[in-house]
Amino acid sequence: MGFLGVTVFAPLKLAHRETISPAQLGRTFCTEVAEQVPYWVAVLTPAERPLQVTPSPLRERTTVTLPVPANTHRLDARLLAALGSAVSTWQRENRRGSSSGVLVDIDVDDTGFVHPVRLPAVPVDALTESARASYLVDDVCRRLDSAPHGGRDYPLTRNYPALACRPGAQILFRHDARESDPSHDEYAIDIAIGETESGLVSARVAWSVGIEGMDELVRLWAAATTELTAAPS
Repeated sequence: MGFLGVTVFAPLKLAHRETISPAQLGRTFCTEVAEQVPYWVAVLTPAERPLQVTPSPLRERTTVTLPVPANTHRLDARLLAALGSAVSTWQRENRRGSSSGVLVDIDVDDTGFVHPVRLPAVPVDALTESARASYLVDDVCRRLDSAPHGGRDYPLTRNYPALACRPGAQILFRHDARESDPSHDEYAIDIAIGETESGLVSARVAWSVGIEGMDELVRLWAAATTELTAAPS
């Protein structure tokens, strides 16, 4: 059985904490979902360089308070733009940089419907230019808004052969005040956004043991967030 020249034969995959209704199961094989496959192929291309040669099941954790009010306009776009900038700078400093951007899975609504976004690779030191910082936030907003059906069908599209075997993101960005569940350990880096009692953004960061330089990555993210919070929206 196939649509648009794509044959469906992979077993159904679900994102973490997801359940699927009979209606969703039927939707997996509809033309509307099949038409989204090329979009997600483009987002996942090229594949990311592994952050670890041999991933470890053990985790390290830290919590950081970012100098950003939790009610900041376009908060997620600013945090993600800063994260992309920080990761690309961090990788460049470790001679692992890529001009193709940074692939991150997002679950900003804490629904379990995770989908990827490719964030622009803009060096942190370039964000001191107000116009460039504003453009970066706008660019990330456009990328978030362009996800078909808000990204809700992405877990279903992963059952098509063009996507079934493609590696996904190694970083998860989510809004979730609870502790990680086992599915989050599939990611090399897991970032959970919360709010402090004083109304600032807090971030609980967990990563696979053996990834070097995480303190520097967190520092770069905080610095980029400061610059992007000051940028006009």
